[in-house]
Amino acid sequence: MFFGLFQKKCPVCGMKVDKKDAVERSGKYFCSEKCAEEYGKKPELGAHHESHDDSRGCCGGH
Repeated sequence: MFFGLFQKKCPVCGMKVDKKDAVERSGKYFCSEKCAEEYGKKPELGAHHESHDDSRGCCGGH
């Protein structure tokens, strides 16, 4: 019933992130500072920036 309630997807790479461990900026949750900074520079990227491997995320699946 509450599965996924605390899980979000990074808007840059699509990696699943836990809200308690994520980097939060303006109501969005990122897997890393790198993705948060990239989104801040180019918010039009939206989900799944093509340079990232979805199986591991941009940060190697930390």
